[in-house]
Amino acid sequence: MSEPAALAELAGLIEETSGNVIPPDHYKFLGETAKRRAASLRLAGVAAYVGALARGELPGEWSRLLPHVTVKESYLFRHPQHFAALATTILPRLATARVARRSLAVWSAGCARGEEPATLAIALAECRELVGWDWRILATDVDEEALAAAGAATFGERAVADVPADLRARHLLRHGESYELAPALARRIEYRALNLVREPLALSPALFDLVFLRNVLIYFRPEVQRRVAAAVAGALAPDGYLFLGPAETLWQVASGLDAVDLGDCFCYRHAGAAAAAAPHRRPDAQRRPERPVAAATALRPTVHAPRTVVLEARGTQERLALAARHAAADRFDDAVELVDQALLADPSDAGVHALEGFLHDISGRSQMAVASYRAALFLDAGLFQVRLLLADALRRLGHEQRAALEYREVLAALGAGRAHEVEALAPLALPDRREALRRCREAVREGGSQDLAARPL
Repeated sequence: MSEPAALAELAGLIEETSGNVIPPDHYKFLGETAKRRAASLRLAGVAAYVGALARGELPGEWSRLLPHVTVKESYLFRHPQHFAALATTILPRLATARVARRSLAVWSAGCARGEEPATLAIALAECRELVGWDWRILATDVDEEALAAAGAATFGERAVADVPADLRARHLLRHGESYELAPALARRIEYRALNLVREPLALSPALFDLVFLRNVLIYFRPEVQRRVAAAVAGALAPDGYLFLGPAETLWQVASGLDAVDLGDCFCYRHAGAAAAAAPHRRPDAQRRPERPVAAATALRPTVHAPRTVVLEARGTQERLALAARHAAADRFDDAVELVDQALLADPSDAGVHALEGFLHDISGRSQMAVASYRAALFLDAGLFQVRLLLADALRRLGHEQRAALEYREVLAALGAGRAHEVEALAPLALPDRREALRRCREAVREGGSQDLAARPL
C-alpha cells in the first residue's frame, strides 16, 4: 500500500472511530504524526502502522493517536458572550423553572482539557439564584489523555488570561505560574470518557438542563453531525438550553431544535420551548427580505433536504467563489452544496459563513441568516458588508435597537479604516463602501431619539 493510500485509509479510520474529519489538505500533518507513531512502535512505516491499526493489532493506540489529531487548544471564558447570556438570562430562568427541586444538571460535551467545565462551574457559583443548590457538571471527551489533564483542574497563565480579576481571585488558587480551580467547584465536576459518535450514549443523568456542545460539530461530516445532534437533543431537557460554537449551526442538522436569539449570541431549544421564549415581532417581521444585489429578481423560498456532502478536489476559496457565482445566477441549490463542502473543509473561513447567511437571507430565513452573519463576524469583525446585512436582518426581525447598533458599528469601522470586503463574494454585488455609508446613515437617522445603547433580550 502506497503512503497516500495509507493516509487516506488512516483518515477514514479516524473518522469511523471519533467522527473527526481529516481533510485531504491536512494529510501532510497526518503523515508526520503517523510516521512518529510508527517509529515509536518500531514499525516499518506509515503503511505498516495503518495496517496494524486497522487489524486491531495495536491495543491502546487510539488513546495515544487521537490527542495528536484533535484540537485541544482552549482557555477559560472562551466566547464570553455565551457566559454573559448565562449570567443575565439563562441561569435566572433555569433557577425559576427548577426552584422546586433546587438542582441543575449541566453537560460539557467535548470538554478537552477542562477549560469549559471550569468556566461553567465559575458561572454557576456566581449566580446568586443558585446559592445553596445542588448543581453538577458532567464533562466528557473522547480523548482520555485530555480528560486526565482536565481532572487536575490546573491551568496556565494563558488559559486564565480572560478570567475577570475578581472571579480569578474568588475561584482560582495560584501555584507559581499555574492556577487551580477551587476544590469546592472542582468537586462538582465529573469527568468521563465518551465518544459522541458511538450510540447509544451512556449518560447519567438522562436529561440535562444546560448543554455546551461548542466547537465539536464542525469537525464532523453532516451525516455524523445529524446523528450527534439527535443524540444530544435526546439528552436535553424539554425546556433546556443548548449552546454551540459561534461558527456552528444546526441548519439542515437538527429539525427539532430552534435557534433563540440572545442578543450577542444564539442558543438552541426544543421547538416548543423556543416558541414560548421567542421575542415579540412586528407584524411585518415575517416578510421575505429584498435581495441585497443590484438586479431585482423574484425570490423563491428554497428547501434543501439533508444530504451526504462529498468533498471535491477544490480549495475553500475556489468553492466560495464558484458558490457566489451560482448564487448570483439564482442557482441556489448548487451554491448551497458548495457552501456545505466549504464549511466541511474549513469551518473557520468567514467568507463561507457570510455566503451561507446570504443564502438563508434570500430564502426568507432571517433568523438563520443572523446566526451565519454573526459566525462570519466572529471570525472577521471587519467585514462591513456582512455587518450591514446582519443589521438589515435584525431590523426585519423587529430588533430595531440591535440593528441600530450594527449600523453604527459599520459607520465606525468605515470611518476608522478597519473595514474590508470578501473578494470572493464580488459576484453578489453587495453594497460598496459609499452605498453602505449612505444606508447606515439613513438607518441611524430613522432611529431618531431611540436609546440605541439598549439591548433587550
